Amino acid sequence: MSELLIPFGIHKATGEIVEPEDAPKGRACNCLCPGCKAPLLSRHPKEKRYHFAHDSRHKDAKPEEECPFSSAVAVAMMVREVAPQMVGEILETPPLEVMEYHACCGNSEFLQVSRGACNTIEKAQASVKVLDHHVDLLLEVGGYPILVDLVYKGKPPIMIDEGKLQENKAALLALNCDSFSISSLKKDRNLRFSEAVLAFVLRAGLREWAFHPKTATVLLQARRNHQCFRPDRRSYSSGWSGDYHPVVPVEQKLQTAKREPVRYQCVMCGVEWVHDFSHGLRCPKCQSHLFAREIS
Repeated sequence: MSELLIPFGIHKATGEIVEPEDAPKGRACNCLCPGCKAPLLSRHPKEKRYHFAHDSRHKDAKPEEECPFSSAVAVAMMVREVAPQMVGEILETPPLEVMEYHACCGNSEFLQVSRGACNTIEKAQASVKVLDHHVDLLLEVGGYPILVDLVYKGKPPIMIDEGKLQENKAALLALNCDSFSISSLKKDRNLRFSEAVLAFVLRAGLREWAFHPKTATVLLQARRNHQCFRPDRRSYSSGWSGDYHPVVPVEQKLQTAKREPVRYQCVMCGVEWVHDFSHGLRCPKCQSHLFAREIS
């Protein structure tokens, strides 16, 4: 679990997630580790955070180093647990910009699909089957579905047919559980892990649109409105001195966005590369854009 102590256990009798604040001390907690199913102890120190620990003296104890439980897995499990609490809360969604390349003239332009938004969550369900896929989280915002994919190292992103997503006007949002920071837990020992995870889902976690239903409309509109640069040879500047100076109508001037190359790193595999925006953003090793983050 690295720096994050075991933040919850699984109750032996009910199978439900139990936080240490709600559990009796020691073995009386009657909980198992979510990762290795070994018995846990509930720790209630005076100056540090309440947490669980492996019960190394229990007859059913297992070597702690063999426990597969990780911070990202803990976050993903708790996200599903706190799903009902998301209804009525404000969800922050990221901006989305796509690049359209015009083969007719070789120009590219950046198109704004979404500027990012803050909207109220109307419905929330965890671990549901949508469009023939098991989805971690299904939210409804403004009457439209947002499928949330909880991604982390060792768990590949979900691949849903974009045609089906478009047909159902459904968006797919990837939430990177590896981006969870324990800084808030360090600052406030009384902050519950479930509260920190809820804030992570709503606004703090690294998120990116894997699919947005408005993209197709924005691209179609851009292609319809696109006008290539074509000089009008019948128009010359006044006082012609033998040099050709075409006059280009204002409506034909294409404003092409240019960007300096930016260095990115994939938080999944650690590979760094320089992206020059001549093509879509994608990790050269993982071949995915979901874990790319800009670095200085």
